[in-house]
Amino acid sequence: MMKRLTLIPAVLVLAGCSQSLPVGDSFFPLPVGATWEYDVASDINNILTHETYVLSVDRVVDTNAGEVIVRRVDAPGSIGIEYWLREEKDRIIRIAQRIDADEQAKLDSNPRVVLKLPVTLGATWMVPTDTFIIAPKFEMGMGTTKMPKVLMTYTVEAVDETVAVPAGTFKSCARVTGNGNMALYVDAVQGFRDIPVVNREWYCKGVGLVKVERTELLQSAYYSSGKITMALTEFKFP
Repeated sequence: MMKRLTLIPAVLVLAGCSQSLPVGDSFFPLPVGATWEYDVASDINNILTHETYVLSVDRVVDTNAGEVIVRRVDAPGSIGIEYWLREEKDRIIRIAQRIDADEQAKLDSNPRVVLKLPVTLGATWMVPTDTFIIAPKFEMGMGTTKMPKVLMTYTVEAVDETVAVPAGTFKSCARVTGNGNMALYVDAVQGFRDIPVVNREWYCKGVGLVKVERTELLQSAYYSSGKITMALTEFKFP
């Protein structure tokens, strides 16, 4: 569960009056008190499950290096996670993260680009990440296997798409696709293989992240495999 929470670039807190209408023209709005709720459908090893994730902008922290925006991810039965973001002139980056069990946030070794600004067709950037779905199966004696990192290349493939999710139908949406390959020793028959990892995100003006599709497909008795889809069901701005 902890790994899957990292799919989400946002977090929770209601403040005063709220509305469920797009506000402004930002693809990545960050007002304190905003919340987004998602239905997360996981189809892993042919078993379909649904969970609810709540993302929110919790607070702003003033640091020596400037203002940091703290976003939370909460899901039933999971420890909450904070992502510390900084909005710069040409990008939004993640600089640290903290789980609720930690007293202090832990700095990332290097800033991680969440989204390049302004959002323009063809923009690209690279981010190292962990797999969210492919993992060793404990019942097959693979519990101690260490998974390699995946270097994802993200590209803005569209900037004017229409996306329909349970929260509504939104226009002027950007589609950002990440592609990567993970070199993995699958088994004695298949040996090492390059496993494709694909992550698609849709950001809509005045709303933010409305949909995510993540696929990590692999035919193996020793590793899990499948797809996760996250769709916006409700959002509120202060």
